[in-house]
Amino acid sequence: MNYKCIVIDDEALAIEVLEDYIAKFPVLEHVGSFNSPLKAMPLLMSKSVDLIFLDINMPDISGIAFYENLPFKPPVIFTTAYTDFAVKGFEINAIDYLLKPISFERFFQAISKLLNKSIPSQNTVQGFAATGEGLDYIFVKAEYSSIKIDLKNIAYLEGYKDYVKIHLVDETKPLLTLNSIKHYEAILLSKGFVRIHKRYIVSIDKIENISRNRVKMKGKEEFLLIGDSFKDFFYELVVNGNT
Repeated sequence: MNYKCIVIDDEALAIEVLEDYIAKFPVLEHVGSFNSPLKAMPLLMSKSVDLIFLDINMPDISGIAFYENLPFKPPVIFTTAYTDFAVKGFEINAIDYLLKPISFERFFQAISKLLNKSIPSQNTVQGFAATGEGLDYIFVKAEYSSIKIDLKNIAYLEGYKDYVKIHLVDETKPLLTLNSIKHYEAILLSKGFVRIHKRYIVSIDKIENISRNRVKMKGKEEFLLIGDSFKDFFYELVVNGNT
């Protein structure tokens, strides 16, 4: 699924930074930014928001007080320049608390927490293990049965309109399963995988070579193209994050 998110912050620069980070995540859909909590109320009351990035220290009302009084409470990630709000933020079950200036690495950790909390348990019925913290396998429906696959054995996933091919490191023939690539993205993003193209999700650990915006995976001959809209996120996470 895509998470429709909004940013509420009275600082224009802080909004700009968060919008830039959000744009790097295909699983996040930015639907609005507001410099005042009250301006965000109509959209929040429509219940069409899945995540709030909410500044705590604002002129008219604190982000915490605003959130505590919302009748409908989407998941929230608090942001602030002050460290003394953190405990209160976690008392109301915030996904995370980000201290400004917010680094991309810290933002990525917060989104990973969101995804780990949001995987519904019904995935096991649909053929995918509910991926709790530390789980290292999924179940995939293929050929009239549910097959257990170790994540360490997946090289990459290739999505089409109505199905996904799962390419395993030690197999030449991929597994074919009916589902969307976005569904797998939500499950695997925090498990060492990254989406590099509208069609491809790859295991970071199985990348052997990166050249000219293409990657070669362990045990595979072909190079996979890194899509234009995924390049910034991929290089920041995989290349710059390890230099």
